[in-house]
Amino acid sequence: MIDFQLRVDGRIMQAILPRLEEAFALLNQQNLNSFPCPNPLDEDLSKAWEDGLKQETSEDRIALARLLKLPRFQYGFVQVNEEEAENVLRGLSELRLTIREKYLHTITDQELEKGDLKLENSNSKVKVGYFSYLVLAEIQEKLITYCI
Repeated sequence: MIDFQLRVDGRIMQAILPRLEEAFALLNQQNLNSFPCPNPLDEDLSKAWEDGLKQETSEDRIALARLLKLPRFQYGFVQVNEEEAENVLRGLSELRLTIREKYLHTITDQELEKGDLKLENSNSKVKVGYFSYLVLAEIQEKLITYCI
């Protein structure tokens, strides 16, 4: 079992939890066509490709949902079964991309990666989106160190 506590203030966790739930709900609206089959003319391969993507995405989302629904998660505690760590990592990536597209689209990639933001001039959606993005990044970083 991978078990750790985030370095985040409880008030930030309480602020981002509704945003994480909202973004997670948006995952079901994501289009898998972003990952097209390498040979769309082969019907069997296309079907297997699509079925495989659906299955893996479902497993990733289920593992991520387990993490997000843990009662201690709201207090910054992360607990992941080692067997699900890769699924959670992929689910976190998908969730971060959704947050990026939905709430942080006005921020350039360079600003986001450098953390060079002027949040005092941002609306609350951007602020909460940014902190959500950062907390998920911290979870990913720690999970990666446990998996190496």
